[in-house]
Amino acid sequence: MILIIILLLPIITGLLLLPLKNPATVRIIALTAAVANLLITLGLIISVPSATYSVNWTHFMGTQFTLGYDGISLIMILLTNLLFPFIILSGFTRSHIKIPVLNFLILFTQSSLLGVFLAQNAFLFYIFWELTLIPVYFILLLWGGENRRAITLKFFIYTLTGSLFLLFGIIYLFTLTPGLHTTDFSAFNQLHIPAHTQNWLFWILFIAFAIKMPVFPFHTWQPSTYTMASKQGVMILAGVMTKMGIYGALRFLFPIVPEGVLYWQNIVIALCLTGVIYASVIAFRQSNIKRLIAFSSMAHISLMAAAMFALNVYSLQGLLFQVISHGVTIVALFYLVHLIQERTGTLELPQMGGLKHVAPGMAILLLMAVLGSIALPMTSGFVGEFLIITGLAKQSLWVALIGGTTMILGAIYMLYAYQRIMLGDSNPAFSKVQDIRVLDYFILIPLIAVIFVLGIYPQPVLDLAEASVNSMQKLLGPAGEVISQLTH
Repeated sequence: MILIIILLLPIITGLLLLPLKNPATVRIIALTAAVANLLITLGLIISVPSATYSVNWTHFMGTQFTLGYDGISLIMILLTNLLFPFIILSGFTRSHIKIPVLNFLILFTQSSLLGVFLAQNAFLFYIFWELTLIPVYFILLLWGGENRRAITLKFFIYTLTGSLFLLFGIIYLFTLTPGLHTTDFSAFNQLHIPAHTQNWLFWILFIAFAIKMPVFPFHTWQPSTYTMASKQGVMILAGVMTKMGIYGALRFLFPIVPEGVLYWQNIVIALCLTGVIYASVIAFRQSNIKRLIAFSSMAHISLMAAAMFALNVYSLQGLLFQVISHGVTIVALFYLVHLIQERTGTLELPQMGGLKHVAPGMAILLLMAVLGSIALPMTSGFVGEFLIITGLAKQSLWVALIGGTTMILGAIYMLYAYQRIMLGDSNPAFSKVQDIRVLDYFILIPLIAVIFVLGIYPQPVLDLAEASVNSMQKLLGPAGEVISQLTH
């Protein structure tokens, strides 16, 4: 029953918000629901090692409405419910039109994401996968920035195309199940698919998840969408929705087409590392700070995707740890970027400089977030990327060297951007810029605290990730044997 509460609490709360008129009441109720879901999730992690919820739904496609979780799901659920209170709270700092509708759409997105991570059959997974697109589409379209119609349409077409690939894969797998057929993950995981079939089926499934992450060359929707998106919109996209692609790949590719994974492993790693270099170089060439952070996010996600296919315990633990680390860090960065835009009226680096003289609090908090992004020791980014690079080194020293450029190039362009924004002589144009407000501290200090606490004491998340990797080994078949050999 606890799982159905976690799933439905946000959407039910969102529906109750629609008839309300008072913006303050709407925001407080939405925030209360998000915080409650976080507390329930923490209680679940501490006291309930496993749980399922199942009811008869429909005989069509042998589908039951079944919710459950393993270690991988739990990390994704924790990330979602950790970030959404801050995403909602960030809306307190600015007046929006249609506040009940906006908060309803945000809570709708949260429920849909949780459904993706809790679903125990592919048909239910696909329904929630598609549902996430609906509220995010309207958040981008109604509250986005310049050229939002064209950019949102491009985002929609890309995402829908990936969904069609996924649907085809699910239907094909459904036809392979014995007897009356089913879409349960347990049945899919037990299929013995010929190697030559796995080789082409791998790409059908992978493309759907590669678009969502995104990884090169399926990334072209991302920079413009992130740049155009509203503050809360980009925090949802970068902080949580990119992790849907990672989760989908872990849930579908490795258990169902493990021989396809092994066959295409090196090609996929090469694509991901190309994305790392490409995004890092393009990030350095950006004059728009928000677009720079968007390419930075792509570089980190590409490294995480490469780690996924390295198929050893270090890379997989690093990947799952970095899921949380990247989510928290990128949300803090995009929030700070929007604060800078609200205070200065610009996102262009050549027009900035000297902000530390009038906003020292903002300068300190931005520096801390930047240090987490560039994986400085004692930050969560260092722990995740150290494990990832170690895992890549077990694959190949050259692969690890290329992957490690994320840390080097990231330090160059992030510190360069920080210098252009905060350092230098006092800028007369910014003499009346307001520093960090109390509400901003309530959002940023907990996020930055997570970055440093996990960097100093990462063991709780590593324990959760270890359980995830162990459960993955049981599902991977031949790929799992590779992991087991490398582990020992």
